[in-house]
Amino acid sequence: MKKIVQQILSGQSERTGIGGRKRRLLSEAARVEEELVPAFVRPLLALVAVVVLLFILWAAFTPITEVARAPGEVAPSGQVKVVQHLDGGAVAEILVEEKALVQQGQVLVRMDGAQALSDLRQTGVRMVSLRLRAERLGAYVENRAPAFAALAADHPELVGYQQQIYQTQLSTRDSALSILDHQIAQRGDRLAQLRKALTVAQEHQGLTGELATMREDLASRKLVNRSVLLETRRAKVSAEGEVARIGADIKVSEQELAEIRSRRADTLNLLRRDALAEMATVSTELAEVTELQARLQAKVDRLVVRAPVRGYVQDLKVLTLGQVVQPGGLMMQIVPDDVPLEAVVRIAPKDIGYVRVGQQVNLRVSSFDYARFGFAEGRLKRVTATSVVGEDGRPYFRGWVALPNPYVGNRAGRYQLQPGMGVEAEILTGEKTVLAYLSKPLMDMFSRSFRER
Repeated sequence: MKKIVQQILSGQSERTGIGGRKRRLLSEAARVEEELVPAFVRPLLALVAVVVLLFILWAAFTPITEVARAPGEVAPSGQVKVVQHLDGGAVAEILVEEKALVQQGQVLVRMDGAQALSDLRQTGVRMVSLRLRAERLGAYVENRAPAFAALAADHPELVGYQQQIYQTQLSTRDSALSILDHQIAQRGDRLAQLRKALTVAQEHQGLTGELATMREDLASRKLVNRSVLLETRRAKVSAEGEVARIGADIKVSEQELAEIRSRRADTLNLLRRDALAEMATVSTELAEVTELQARLQAKVDRLVVRAPVRGYVQDLKVLTLGQVVQPGGLMMQIVPDDVPLEAVVRIAPKDIGYVRVGQQVNLRVSSFDYARFGFAEGRLKRVTATSVVGEDGRPYFRGWVALPNPYVGNRAGRYQLQPGMGVEAEILTGEKTVLAYLSKPLMDMFSRSFRER
C-alpha cells in the first residue's frame, strides 16, 4: 500500500513539472509576440473598433428618404386642346402662326366652302317649296285661302306656281262636285214632282173610294145599273194603282238621290284623303330637309375654325393655302395659358406599391440645372387604376402631380415652368435608416440563399 501511494505521488510530481514547462514556454511566446507588435497598434485597433461601433450606431438611427423616380413632362391641368376639322376640305385662309397667342373664339383657319354653300342654298330652296306645298294642301283640306304672303316677297316664282296648282285643284274639285250637284238637283225636282203627284193621286183615290161606296149602296137598292157600278170599281182600282206606282217612283228617286249624295261625299272624302296623304308625305320630306339643312348649316359654320380656349398655338399642321385636310384631321393644338400647370409622370410598376396620393414630390426640370437652380415642389394628386403600355412596349402607371408653385427654386416668377418641359419626379415614398439600406443586399442574399432544390 505504501508503495502504491509513493508511485501516485511520484506521478503527480512528474506531471506538475511538465505543466510548468508548458507555462513557461507560453509566457515566453507571448513576450516575444509583444516585442514584435508595435506599441501604437493596440490603440489604433481600439480606435477603429470605436469608430465602427459609432458608425453602426449612427447608421442604425440616421434616417434617409426613399424616393420613386418617374420621368414625365409639364402640362396644363386642362389638357392640351386639339383642333380638328370634322368634315375636312381645302384650306382657304390661315390666320395664325406657330406659338401665337390666340383668344377663345378667335378665327384660326377658314376652309373652302363653295360646295357646302351651294348645297345649303339648294336645300333652302327645297325647304321653301315644301313649306309652300304644305300650306297649299292645308288650305285645300280646310277649304280656306292659302297664306303665301310671308314667302311671296323672296320667292315669287315658287309662290305663283303653288297658287296655280291650288286653283287647278279647286277647279277640279268644283267641276266634279258641280256634276253631282246638278244630278242631285234633278233628282230633287223629280222627287218633288212625284210627291205632288202622289198627293193628287191619293186625293183621287179617296174620292173614287167614296164614289164606289155610294154606288155600292145604290146598287144594293137597285137604283144604279151594274155597268155603272163596275165602272166605278174600275176607277177605284186604277186610282189605287196610281198611288202605288207613284209611291214606288218616289222610293226609287229617294234611293237615287241618296246614292248621288253619297257619291258626292265620297268624292269629297277621296279628294281630302289624297290631299292629307300628300300632306303627310310633304311633312316627312320637310322634316328630312329641315334636318339636312341643319347639318349643312353646321357644316358651313365649321368652315370657320375658331380657338376653343385662350392659349398658344402648338404643332401647327396647316401650312399652305389649298392644303387638303382629311376628315377629322389634326390642324393644330392650343396650349391653355390660364389654367394651372401639373406634371404628368410615368411611374414604374415596381414602385407603384409604395406610391400614395398626397405624397410630396420633388421635380428636377431638365431645362434648369438641378445643382444650380434647385427643384420644383408638388404633391401627387392622382394615379391611374391600371397600367398602360407606352410606345416602347413597357407598362407604366400614369400619375399627375399638382404644382402649387409652378417655378423652380425659391424665387417666384423667375424660373417659370412651361408646358412641354421634361421633368424627373422624385416621389417621397417613405424613410429608412442607413443601416437598413446597407444591409438590404445582404438580407436579400440570405432570404434567397439555401432554398434551391
